[in-house]
Amino acid sequence: MSKRLIISIGIFLLAALSVMSQTIEPLQSVKTKQKLVAFTFDDGPNPQTTAEIMNLFEKADGKATFFAIGRNLSKHTALAKEVLQRGYEIGNHSMTHKRPSGTTTADESMQEIKGVQDMIQKELGYSPSLYRAPFLKYDMLNSGSLESLGLKAVNASVYARDAKKDVPVEGIVKRIMDDVHSGAIILCHERQHTIKALKQILPQLKSEGYQFVTVSQLLSLAKGNVVAANNPLVKIKGSKYHYMKNGVMVFPRHSANLLAMAKSKSKFSPVKAQTTTGVIVSFKTASPKVKVNFKVLEGDNRGLVFGIFENKEFREAKSFGKKEGPLLSFDIESAHKGEEVTYEISLPNWANVGLVNIELEEGYDLKEIKSEEKPVYVAYGNSITHGTGQQASHQTYPFLLSREMNWDLYNLAVGGGKTSVPMAEMIRDDFPQIDYMTILIGYNDYNGEGISAKEYRNRLENFLKTIREKHSQTKLFCITPTYTKTLRSKKSGESIAEFRKSMTQVVKLFQQEGDRNIFLIRGEEISKLEDLKDAVHFNVEGAKSFGEKLSIELKKRLATNN
Repeated sequence: MSKRLIISIGIFLLAALSVMSQTIEPLQSVKTKQKLVAFTFDDGPNPQTTAEIMNLFEKADGKATFFAIGRNLSKHTALAKEVLQRGYEIGNHSMTHKRPSGTTTADESMQEIKGVQDMIQKELGYSPSLYRAPFLKYDMLNSGSLESLGLKAVNASVYARDAKKDVPVEGIVKRIMDDVHSGAIILCHERQHTIKALKQILPQLKSEGYQFVTVSQLLSLAKGNVVAANNPLVKIKGSKYHYMKNGVMVFPRHSANLLAMAKSKSKFSPVKAQTTTGVIVSFKTASPKVKVNFKVLEGDNRGLVFGIFENKEFREAKSFGKKEGPLLSFDIESAHKGEEVTYEISLPNWANVGLVNIELEEGYDLKEIKSEEKPVYVAYGNSITHGTGQQASHQTYPFLLSREMNWDLYNLAVGGGKTSVPMAEMIRDDFPQIDYMTILIGYNDYNGEGISAKEYRNRLENFLKTIREKHSQTKLFCITPTYTKTLRSKKSGESIAEFRKSMTQVVKLFQQEGDRNIFLIRGEEISKLEDLKDAVHFNVEGAKSFGEKLSIELKKRLATNN
């Protein structure tokens, strides 16, 4: 044998040994100061357990990762689709969960893995990035083989040890609660006794400040100093229905049932309703610089302008126009370097955005915002109240009024909206406390739909009766239609004066029946031609002027009423 051939064989063997020596070191946990944990569930999908597990995590404002077996996934593809649609993560747990043996070849092991990858890609259009070996046995594989499929091996740092039948629930609870830590990956199985344990574990961990994320989210959030959108120290105001979806905090202002209702019944457009006027994201930190990451969602996007407040003082506006593409980020440089600052970000009035996360500088974290009990203020109306004519939420009259009066605002107005009893039913049922409410509605009933003043009166009376069924003590301020250039309806020919008269009559009727908490505000007397941008909507200065005059009128009524 020639010397050159011997050298070549030696090089080949060294290379082969090098490849085989690339042993797999599965991910067990992630280093982070944040109270983040990733629950993982093996052996699904399973119609008896998967959906129930997701429901439990949604109650806890969290998500999890499901390591699916290919043969189960092929039987329950629709369920697997639901897992992804609801914002959970699917990992690869082999095709048949076959235990590797002394006779198993590397090719056979790879086929078990690749078969699942191909199936999920074909059936779901999704490529898992995580792999967990059956029985945690990686014997026949090396790191290069998983990397070729774009997979990262994942084990855990906390084990429920729940795979066998009839495992005591108390033991599962104890093992997880004893070993849980920030950055933990928790290995569970889709079992009924595990579900029973989760009903105890999740509320307890949540009360201790833990957040539940997928493994991929855990890896992402641990990079740098990233705060998840559902961190309990991030406070949301102005959205009664906010929730996490696909790793993004979304901020509906109306219930899902109302948004799903036919427009002919709800009396407003659900697309226009999916905007974030009046919604505020707030947090407190001493970080000299903060980066906030949002996602542009489906809705009526007329331009994205955010208002930035530091310690309740307006600092600046961040404008993006009609942003193309989903991701939107901006930096905030603190005007109070070295001090803790409470930031408030008012979201756009005519766009729909979701919060992805908040990035702080290294060494800084979020602090608890001292709770401040404020009266609850609900603003109901159409585009005038929604903010057409203003560029941002913080320029709308309800926002300005809430700041002047020190109230917590829920702006439920929808551009194009008409007087809606279903809206009143939502307000009645979903708001346990309402201290003050303004009602400026009727222009679209009058000029858009073109109903009679008599029909408007009936609608308004039913609206107010519905509110009063549960909110008899709420101070209701009914504002007659504000100044407009449209003096007669293009459809009915009726005058705006008749509609103002109808509201006046309804308010007087309630007052005569003993309602001491309902008030009439003459909207046409506290607005003028110079306030308008078009035939009916306020310009920026007009909204400010109207908000100031309205606050004076409200204070007068409240002083007289007390």
